[in-house]
Amino acid sequence: MAKAVREVVDENDGKKDLAVVVYGSWQKRGFSSKNGLMTVASADTGKVIDVEVFSKYCIRPNKTKHFQNCKRNFEGYSGKMGVAGALSIFQRSQSLYNVRYTKYLGDGDCKALHLLLRTMYMVTIALSRN
Repeated sequence: MAKAVREVVDENDGKKDLAVVVYGSWQKRGFSSKNGLMTVASADTGKVIDVEVFSKYCIRPNKTKHFQNCKRNFEGYSGKMGVAGALSIFQRSQSLYNVRYTKYLGDGDCKALHLLLRTMYMVTIALSRN
């Protein structure tokens, strides 16, 4: 992913404020999916620059020895996976890649956008524009 981010920054004339497309997908429709993911891609190039994968599924929930290999990393209802994924990706953009996602293009699901606008990360961007 770091290579894709560098390529996007290079194609963006070195600017580290990026316009991104945010999209979520789930294993099945409805609110009962056990797995989901969020992706962030450059709005300018289409290159995927970050991904967050969530799973509510645990093959052996009552066995204590399996915890080191357990793939479950999310609790809550499936609709919140997208919100949590977008927030996680936006929060780590500066520490991992030294970029900021300053323009957001989503698919019409405003839950993630409303949360992002309330985070410190987005407030910092809004203040830096003034």
